Amino acid sequence: MRPAHGTLRLTRTALLAGACTGLAWVGHNLWAESPAGAGGFLLATAFLFGLLWRFTRIMRGFGDIFAVMALAQVALHLILQTAGPGLVALEPGTDHSGHGLLSHTLGLAPGMLFAHLWAALLASALLAHGESALWSLATAVSRSLPRLLRVPGLVLEVPGQTFTAPLPTAPSPPEPSAHGPRGPPGSSAFRL
Repeated sequence: MRPAHGTLRLTRTALLAGACTGLAWVGHNLWAESPAGAGGFLLATAFLFGLLWRFTRIMRGFGDIFAVMALAQVALHLILQTAGPGLVALEPGTDHSGHGLLSHTLGLAPGMLFAHLWAALLASALLAHGESALWSLATAVSRSLPRLLRVPGLVLEVPGQTFTAPLPTAPSPPEPSAHGPRGPPGSSAFRL
């Protein structure tokens, strides 16, 4: 792996992990009796970074991403719950007949479950479509630069498509695929 490619992939994965964890953290803290602090956010981001480092090597469809993110929300919830100021202890003698395993063991009451499912849905949309939106934005910015500021011969390459800086029309986003590498343009794509 080229050093520039590794750095770009590391940065991209860290930003995606932080954004996806942020969604889970906000949803979790809206429903938690004891909100998770910054330490919980960092632990959950480190967990999600490891997962996304392996999972985002290739482009995947929304359904695949949502399945993984929904399962990851359980782990993120447990990390955020244990990183909070303290766990809510069950008091003996209290009637808990209306609660089940999800509520007592995992701390997933209906509101908390709803918040984490929304976080999984939004994170999946971010992972599935965020990168193509970023490349479209980079192309639009490149086209809007005055001709003197453009780098001659600069070519932006998205998997399956190649864009040159002075394109007359906006490119369509790449089709998600379960095959092929994922990442920034190859070294041959940047020519000076």
